[in-house]
Amino acid sequence: MLAFKIELDSEHVALAGFEDWSVLGMHVSAGRSRINPEEIELSVGGLSRADTSGVAFHFRWPGRRLQVGSTVTVSVVDTEHPDPPAKRYRSDKEVQESPFTDAEWKEMRRQDYLELKKEFGDGSG
Repeated sequence: MLAFKIELDSEHVALAGFEDWSVLGMHVSAGRSRINPEEIELSVGGLSRADTSGVAFHFRWPGRRLQVGSTVTVSVVDTEHPDPPAKRYRSDKEVQESPFTDAEWKEMRRQDYLELKKEFGDGSG
């Protein structure tokens, strides 16, 4: 099957692919906010074809933070053994599933806490 072999600074990130893909993508994006002046990220994911009941699924592999000087290498390959995605969730309005793993939710909450702590202090005063 078609897959993307992705490396970051010569280290394996993902062999991203799945049998019934409709869309397979890898994105490098940069964003700015008041708290994070520069946030550069690599994300990998895809969308399946709809199954017999009409439901399609999103697939995501673990993302990575990048920095100036990072080198991302993508090779298009044929493989029978892609890496399993970190998350697979439905893509429909009837059943809403979280796109994030429990560990990702926890990390996002931790980042929110750190940003609030930076903005408001440690709460002792």
